Amino acid sequence: MNRLMTWLWTAPSTHIRGRLRSPSGGPDRRGRGSRAPQRRLGAVLLMGVVVLGLVGCDPAPRDGTTASSTAAAPGAACVPTRGEAAQGTRTVAADAPSTGRLGPGGEVARTAETVAKGRGGQRLVVSGTVYAADCTTPLAGASIEVWQTNAAGEYGPGQGTSDERCCYLAAALRTDQRGRYRFETVKPGHYKGEERPPPAHIHFEVRHPEAAGVLTELLFEGDPWLGPDPPGAVMRPERVPGSDPPAMAARFDIVLRR
Repeated sequence: MNRLMTWLWTAPSTHIRGRLRSPSGGPDRRGRGSRAPQRRLGAVLLMGVVVLGLVGCDPAPRDGTTASSTAAAPGAACVPTRGEAAQGTRTVAADAPSTGRLGPGGEVARTAETVAKGRGGQRLVVSGTVYAADCTTPLAGASIEVWQTNAAGEYGPGQGTSDERCCYLAAALRTDQRGRYRFETVKPGHYKGEERPPPAHIHFEVRHPEAAGVLTELLFEGDPWLGPDPPGAVMRPERVPGSDPPAMAARFDIVLRR
């Protein structure tokens, strides 16, 4: 199905480069010290793409992999997922899949080369459930937009330059009737060329008509750049027994505010 995706860029400030916005227009706000691709002052790029053809359209391999780490310990207090208010405005297609494989999208055309750019590295399966504020009620049909760097720390061609394009790895999904989602990707790398990069992370923007949306990140336990105040949820992926090629899995349950 063809849909339009809008990619916007903000102007750089004195201290940080222009922040990459999310696939639906929200800014890519990362943790302390993070920096996104530079753009010329006042530059705004509008681009139409075939979303399901370029973003998240690859069917997820059905190899029985399951998530093996949880977002919160059993018995933990019910709290909304940490993050900022969702800032995108684009509507994910009502028939978007609940499972998939991250792939080229946005400003990056789908070719054999760009697909290959997102395939190297540690295979990672992320799954979870989107819940209402009571931490019990699953939210069917929640939209989930996901984007990240590849294993080499690149969002797309021209990483770290004024000509950077995004993304090699992105997807647009909707949760199933039980509020579940699942996607396959690779573990993201630290930003290529950065001396002091932010911790490796996967961006999530999650929205539902009956709850407040959230813009958050999935980060990884043990990351040498992980600070004491991470901007999202920190996970410890675990090995999926019997997976071939070897895969790690992380469970990221998301709780939306009222």
